[in-house]
Amino acid sequence: MFDWRKVSSDPTNRQATLGLDAFLRSITRIEETSRLDMVLDFCRGQEVLDIGAGEHDVSFFSEEGWEHGRIAKVAKRVVAAELMPELCEHYNAKGFDFRQVDATSDVDLGDRFDRVFIGDVIEHVNDPVALLNFAKRHLRPSGRILVTTPNPFAPRFRQHRRQRGTRYVMANLEHTRWVSISNMHEIVWRADLEMVALHWPLMKKPKQGLARDWAIFSKKLLLSFAALEDVFVEYAFELAMPAETRSAARLDAEAAQAK
Repeated sequence: MFDWRKVSSDPTNRQATLGLDAFLRSITRIEETSRLDMVLDFCRGQEVLDIGAGEHDVSFFSEEGWEHGRIAKVAKRVVAAELMPELCEHYNAKGFDFRQVDATSDVDLGDRFDRVFIGDVIEHVNDPVALLNFAKRHLRPSGRILVTTPNPFAPRFRQHRRQRGTRYVMANLEHTRWVSISNMHEIVWRADLEMVALHWPLMKKPKQGLARDWAIFSKKLLLSFAALEDVFVEYAFELAMPAETRSAARLDAEAAQAK
């Protein structure tokens, strides 16, 4: 992580801004994959906590299209943390493992996971730092967190204003915030986590053959003259425990094995 406070006490200082930009460039990953495959590869063979998996309403459920269902097929084990009791009841009846809990609370589920996925949730909550603290509480020391959230600078939101005839740019009306890259860096820092990668999958949905080749080629061509945030509609942040926490956990494990 980049600590801008070591450069200046002024959060608008140019050198601090350039330092953060350099750090973010160093962890940027433009990948020849789709958004869905990125999520599934993150979860594959792992024990996963999926926060906010209920997706607002049971109408989003389908055997093939529902994201949590797809994760459940590739993960070693998956548990969902969901606020709405009616969604938990619905999905538990279908054989999924849903826990009714506020994922910004101090609750401990008594379980630890290799991966925590927070898909398009952080923009809905009252306290994003508390959300990351909840995720961290349930993460194994060597585990990873993947957070996705809409890119507020994507042209589509301005297009929506024109298409809908509104005076102001409208987001999902349940959103409490936009989370830009610099916002997320500060939120992660305050949650005592590390941002280890910025993922930019070149396809929104999986494609095969010539369709896949064309989608990747056209997106790369666009990126040759356009900024990332003018091309992609969503951010994907990969987070980890601080290095010192991982080191301490490893030493504790080695000491326990030596006994």
